[in-house]
Amino acid sequence: MPGIAVVSNPRSGRNKKNPELVRRLAFVLGEKGELAQPDCLDRLEDVVRDLRARDVDIICVNGGDGTVHKLLSSLVRVYADGKTGRDLRAVRLPLIGILKGGTMNTMARNIGLKQGGDVLLGRIVNQYYSEAPFKTVERNLIVVNGEEAGCLFGNGVLSRFLEAYYEGGGEGPWKAVKTIARAIWSVITGSEFAKNMFKPLPCRVKVDGQPWGPEAYAAVAAGTMADIGLGFRPFMRALEHPDHMHMIGICGPPSTVVAALPRMRMGLHWNRPDVIESVTRRFTIEADEPQSYMLDGDFLRCGQLLTVEAGPRVRFIVD
Repeated sequence: MPGIAVVSNPRSGRNKKNPELVRRLAFVLGEKGELAQPDCLDRLEDVVRDLRARDVDIICVNGGDGTVHKLLSSLVRVYADGKTGRDLRAVRLPLIGILKGGTMNTMARNIGLKQGGDVLLGRIVNQYYSEAPFKTVERNLIVVNGEEAGCLFGNGVLSRFLEAYYEGGGEGPWKAVKTIARAIWSVITGSEFAKNMFKPLPCRVKVDGQPWGPEAYAAVAAGTMADIGLGFRPFMRALEHPDHMHMIGICGPPSTVVAALPRMRMGLHWNRPDVIESVTRRFTIEADEPQSYMLDGDFLRCGQLLTVEAGPRVRFIVD
């Protein structure tokens, strides 16, 4: 029957540190919904198939950005069933509530979510059963190769930064700040760390079927949310164009990215000759070797061809 489901990741940073949180969510949910805790995120698709079969209206996710990405990917695989283009963008997904059970919670910050998970869930339960309207924020998903879905995509320096961030264990804002500082200092001193992180990726990029001129990029990135973390907002144009992505190709040396950091922090356009920008619905990246990329803070690997397109609009419940 229709209703509310909570999908909780027992391995997320905040849930491991505070197991009481899941018990509070279960108490708030009571008998008015279902709490699913798959022991492996790879099983999320089975959970989503079951929720779709029962026509669940609202899915709340208790985990960090990685858990949200896994849930959104499962939703696209189950609900879109291989659709592309206009048909993919027309797919209607359940309402989503982010309960902020992770370490960074970049997705929650992008939609302006301030309440804690148990408080937000309590309000969702009360409004649902009193049939009060929900306040929502809509964002298009980015769908990669028809399988993975999120709102923030990047390869090259962005995926390598994520690799460096996850090295040695430990996560959180302070770890991210230290990794950024290390990258900036490495650019200034010209160390091997900077050379490896900012190494150009030979590839051919087509945007809506039209080729971009450069054949190597420090990074190709796209977003349907503005903030990529720590207040850096390179994708402001995405909010102005529903059903599109704000896409960026960085062709310059490492100093290009470092010099642009203040503008990204202020949410200003890049305004540099070695950075290409576009607002698009679809692009492809073809490389000579298998590629890696990041999506909403998750590090992923794929083959030589990446197809990235604007997907369904998701309605996130907010305060």
